[in-house]
Amino acid sequence: MIVQGEAVGRWVCEKAGCHWDDTCQAIGWERNGEIVAAVMYDNYTGPSVSMYSRIDCPTKISRSWYRAIFDYPFNHLNVKAIRAMVSSANKKAQQLDEHVGFKIEAWIEDYFADGDGIMYVMRRDNCKWIGEQNG
Repeated sequence: MIVQGEAVGRWVCEKAGCHWDDTCQAIGWERNGEIVAAVMYDNYTGPSVSMYSRIDCPTKISRSWYRAIFDYPFNHLNVKAIRAMVSSANKKAQQLDEHVGFKIEAWIEDYFADGDGIMYVMRRDNCKWIGEQNG
């Protein structure tokens, strides 16, 4: 079930190294009353927004959640691109970002305490999730 709100955003922040404030939005996926995945949006500039994610159990996520997390920035905020920063030490996050369609945009040395920062980008034209209707 899709859930939204501050509690969802704060759940993301516990692990993703971001900070919730009243300009942020969050979308989560809940199974059996427990959040198993969520994203938080921050740094909206008009053409772009940052996305932070936390996924505790990738196998419990529905395709409808993926459609929702890309529908919000592309169709409601009308951004051209979503950006996500991932530590070079976090191989699981890199694999997931690339699997859903993010591309590496930049590599920033010494960004995180545990490694470099990899800036990923998802552009509207490359997003397979916003046109998908089934699943």
